[in-house]
Amino acid sequence: MIKQQTRLYVFSSAVLLCTLILTAPLSVMAEEKGSKPKEPVGKALVEKKCTVCHSIERVHGADKTHSEWEQTVAKMMRYSDRIDFLNQQEREDIIYYLASRNKTKAKSEK
Repeated sequence: MIKQQTRLYVFSSAVLLCTLILTAPLSVMAEEKGSKPKEPVGKALVEKKCTVCHSIERVHGADKTHSEWEQTVAKMMRYSDRIDFLNQQEREDIIYYLASRNKTKAKSEK
């Protein structure tokens, strides 16, 4: 009886461990592969990167669509003269955050 319980416990633990191992990387990969970034990430990046040259009021006062923000961020990156000013993920997070702040234009762009 004790051997059966031990086997059941070991088997259950193995199944749980395999489930955790297999599902954890999938959620991380989903975040890396284009799932919507969390707002605080984009907001923090805007506050850190964009305020190097602009006031936060100026950045938040701009009323742009997603594609307009893509163009603006690309232009600002060229102005920075630093190829590494934003990596691809930071760029996407900033654009998503800024575009998501304007719900009316975001809806009309779809």
